[in-house]
Amino acid sequence: MAADLPAVRPGAETQDSLDLNIDLTLPVTRLGVGIFSLDPVEQLIGAPVSHFLEPLLRAPRFRRPSQAGPAVDVYPLRIPEGEGLSVPLGQWGDLGFANKRGLLVLTVPWQVKGWVQQRFAGNIVRGPEEGLSSDGGARVAHFAIWLRAGMKAGLPLGALGEVGVEAGG
Repeated sequence: MAADLPAVRPGAETQDSLDLNIDLTLPVTRLGVGIFSLDPVEQLIGAPVSHFLEPLLRAPRFRRPSQAGPAVDVYPLRIPEGEGLSVPLGQWGDLGFANKRGLLVLTVPWQVKGWVQQRFAGNIVRGPEEGLSSDGGARVAHFAIWLRAGMKAGLPLGALGEVGVEAGG
């Protein structure tokens, strides 16, 4: 995908301006009863989500209500140019993001590509491009997106809240 992207994100002149500041919103998935607690997402990926995101945090994680009501964890991230993260989701593929020359490159399960196209319609530079998950067992879609400050997109997950991206300045 990178070969056909613009040289840099429009308006980016310096290395610092290629960094992406986003707030990643994820549902609170830890379930607890008394002294026992379980996080099914942590079980699926093998570690707490915060473990993977910690190196990219620009501020502490916080919790707030989602637009649908349930609480979500908000991870304020600074993604340097060339960096990213992908989480395998087994039979559904991968969920990931990266910064390629100041553009947000999203990797999502193939079944979610229509949602990405709808939410980021005017800002998709390239995609969807079909690919395979990291384990080669599922189809994924890759998108290169030009984020503008203040853009928001959230995938509602009913009683769980949402998975979303909010672009910072």
